[in-house]
Amino acid sequence: MATSARLFAERGLAGTTMRAIADECGIQAASLYHHFGSKDDLIAAIMTRSSAHVVDLYDQIRAADLEPVARFEALIRATLENFHRHTHEAQMFYDNPTYVAAAPGLQRVRDDAQANDRLWVATIDDTLAAGQLRTDIKPARLKVLLRNMIWSTTRGLRRGKTSTDIADEVVALLLHGCLVNTRRNATTIPPTRVQHRR
Repeated sequence: MATSARLFAERGLAGTTMRAIADECGIQAASLYHHFGSKDDLIAAIMTRSSAHVVDLYDQIRAADLEPVARFEALIRATLENFHRHTHEAQMFYDNPTYVAAAPGLQRVRDDAQANDRLWVATIDDTLAAGQLRTDIKPARLKVLLRNMIWSTTRGLRRGKTSTDIADEVVALLLHGCLVNTRRNATTIPPTRVQHRR
């Protein structure tokens, strides 16, 4: 599925045919249809795998019962890891909002995304309620701004670099720039290591 995800990200969902994917993989189109009944089924399988990975990471964060700032940091690190591991899948998701919102096979992906958003919103609200978030940054916009900045950072990683290579710098810039006291030593958890479902 990695080759399919790359082609969908590079050429767009509409611009990528099953035949083109089969040709890139060096197989017959019939072989591809043996595993996936349609292009929509293949797209759903790709996005569901990426979604399952980030859900696993976020579930670990929920289970850790962290203080707001530490949870905030953990979310940034987990999102960075997911975007780095599933860069093409993330691009498919964010470049095609209309398709993602309507495709029948992506209901689970939509549900996961809504649950993930609720965790972000709750974390931002908790950090604000604790008096640790700058009040001049509107909470409603912060989640989107952070996600877009993490996404841009991930896409800009040089080949051979990993998300952990720059995680501390990203946290310092994106998180501590939002806090009331940027010198606060928040309790952190190490970058998560969760194997995505296959």
